[in-house]
Order: sequence, then C-alpha cells, then structure tokens
Amino acid sequence: MIGCGEAARCSTACATTRTLKTSAPPLRRWKANAPRSVTAVLELATAPLRARLASLLRPGGLKPRQVTVLFADVVGSTAMAGSMNAEDTLDVLSGALRRMAALVEAHQGRVLRFTGDGVKAAFGMDEGREDDPDRAVRAGLAILEAGREQAKAARLAHGIADFAVRVGVHTGDVALGAGVEADNTAMGAAVNIAARMEQSAPPGALRISHDTWNHVRGLFEVEPQPPLQVKGVEAPMQTYLVLAASNRHVAGVERGLQGLSTPMVGRNDELQRLRDAVLSERETGQLQALTFVGEAGLGKSRLLRELLAALSAEPTGCKALAIRSQPDGMLRPWGLLRSVLAVQFSVADTDSGEVARRKVVDGLSPWFDERGERQAQLIGQLSGLEFGDSPHVRGLDPRSLRDQAFAAFRGYLQALAARGALPVLVVEDLHWADDG
Repeated sequence: MIGCGEAARCSTACATTRTLKTSAPPLRRWKANAPRSVTAVLELATAPLRARLASLLRPGGLKPRQVTVLFADVVGSTAMAGSMNAEDTLDVLSGALRRMAALVEAHQGRVLRFTGDGVKAAFGMDEGREDDPDRAVRAGLAILEAGREQAKAARLAHGIADFAVRVGVHTGDVALGAGVEADNTAMGAAVNIAARMEQSAPPGALRISHDTWNHVRGLFEVEPQPPLQVKGVEAPMQTYLVLAASNRHVAGVERGLQGLSTPMVGRNDELQRLRDAVLSERETGQLQALTFVGEAGLGKSRLLRELLAALSAEPTGCKALAIRSQPDGMLRPWGLLRSVLAVQFSVADTDSGEVARRKVVDGLSPWFDERGERQAQLIGQLSGLEFGDSPHVRGLDPRSLRDQAFAAFRGYLQALAARGALPVLVVEDLHWADDG
C-alpha cells in the first residue's frame, strides 16, 4: 500500500512500513492521543462554538480573506406570487429558503443573508479550508436537486408549472466583519461577481466563475460558456455551467496549465524508491506499506501520478487500485473500502442502493471458489451498503462483521495476486481517512 497526505499515517500487519518525507517538514500531528474518528466527531460538534469564539476574539474592523460566495434564488418568484394567495406563496418560498440554508450549512458554509426569494452564503468565513470552493459547488448542485424535488411538490400542491431555482458561485477576496450585518458582513467585488453568476444562470442551472473553476478543475463535469460581461469588470469573464460531480472516489483537483504537460522535476529519487518497493514486493511476496508526508503543494499528488503512469507503462504484473480520501472521510467509517469497491466495480455516486449492491455482488462473487455471494455481501455491508436483510449478514455483531469482512476482502486481494495481478493500493490524501 502506498499513501500520501499532509499528515498521513498507515500501518498494516506483517508488513514493512516506511515513510518518505518530502523536503519540507511534515505538518504538525494533531490530537495524537485520541482516535481520529473521535477527534473528527469532536471537531464537528464544537465547530459552531469555535466559530463563534473566533468571531468574538477577532479584532474590530474589516478583514480581508479569500472566500467562496454562493447566491441562490427562486426564479420568477414575483410572477409566482401574482398567481397564488399570500399564504401559499409564503409556504412555497419559505420551504425553498429553509432547504437552501440547510444544504449550505450541511456543506459547512454560512448563510449571510436571506434575500427575499434566495440566499447569500459564503464558505471560508471563519476558517478557510482548501476545499471551500469544492464544498460550495457541491452545495449548489444539492440546492438544484432539492429545487427539482420542490418543483414537483409545488406543481402537485399549487399547480405551479415553472418553479425553478438557479445558483451562482465565485471565489475571491472580500472584506469581512464590522459592517451593518456584523459578523455576516462580506463586501467586495467577489460578492458582486457571485451575484452576477447567479443572475445570469439559466433556470435550474449552476454557473461558476473561472476563479472557482481553477480550484475545482477535475472534480466536476462542466460546460464552458461564452464570455460574460459583468458590471465593474473590464474584460468579459469566462464562466462554466456545472453539469455534475465527477466520481469522488478517484477524482482529484487538476493542477498546472490546462493542456500543458511538464516533466516532473526534483522527485526522481523518491519515484525510484517507490518503484523499487513495488518490484521488491512482487519478487518477495512480502506486504509493504509506504507513506510520504509534507506540506501542501510540494508535489505529493504529482509523484503518485508518475508512479501510476510508470506501473501502467511497464510489464510489472501489478494492478494499481488508485483511490483518494475525501475531506469528510473521517466521518465515513470504512470509507477507503467503499472507495476501492466503487473504483473496481464502477459504482457511481448517483447509483441507487439496489444498483450499487448488485454491482458489488456481481463484481466480487466470481473471485471466490465458494460462497462468493456471502463473501461479497459481508464486504459490502462493512463498506456501508445495506445488506442487513440478507441471511448471510443478519445477526452479526459489529466485531464479527468486521473480522469476517476483512477475511473476505483479504481473500479477494489474494485471488487477484494468484491470477497474476499483484494489487498495489495507492491512496491520495490519506490524512483525511478514518481510522478503519
């Protein structure tokens, strides 16, 4: 197994474990004495209190910060209000606004203001995260999906045929605090641009600016739009309509200039050590685990991509299983196992539970000599797919399920190796994975 992260750690039984450090010192260990899953729950539970404390301790005056701003609104609310009584209008709009706010907060953004028929929100107000733009775009997609559900309900309950929402997102510098909205004040050109992204989005669509796209490139399927003239911005802006999220188990943010391939510089020694480790495992059959850690931006992801390219280009007899952890991975028990199954058997985030279960069972069962369906269901149940009604799983306590599922998954990996494809698990952003 090979993993990388900003504070990555990995251990495995009967394995040789080594750590490769990049030239900069690794990030500090955080809460080393507590299980990371417990720490993650604690961080989530205390986040509102810490955010409030940070706002109270913040010196007065406007503070500059890069945030991602989201605007969302109900299209044509004025015309809709003209065709309904006041009570029904209030019921429809209030339900839509509550749902928008809940989805923003679920993605760890903050609602700054309700605008009558929409919301203004920001991601990164109290504590900036590298994935704030990603969270904002995912919140926007979730708002659109909720809007489609609300449109069906509005059509059935009130006969409204054209209910729709639209969303705009932009990433840029704003001035925070000390305004008329106190801690919810966010002022600057970035706010105006985000509003323009929303106002110009087609009904039922999400428009993002080029600045936001730069932060999420590779994570979403987008459709480039003609240059858009924005008031206060001299040159027309490149924008994109976001169509869907890419497979989160493998998709990563693309770096560098689009369409330009450059050679890796200064990491040949580390790459050779990784290749030697893979070849040594192939020759000796001894399981190995390697991690490398370092500050963000030092080229860890690039090193993994170079390794994967080398493994695919050479007759090494290896099968690379490349996955990546997510920022919320510590709150997803056995998330890495779920990612392996998703990559191996093409389980999409949009698949229904029934479809996902069928793909996993059909993909795993043939690798076992006997009781293949049982082994597949054990692995699937541990990964979070619901097989609780199956007689193979029903009645198992958590420890028994874990032990038997681990044994089954080990059998799957051994079957891969026995058929000439030595599995090499490559994990990016391992520091976000849960303890499992």
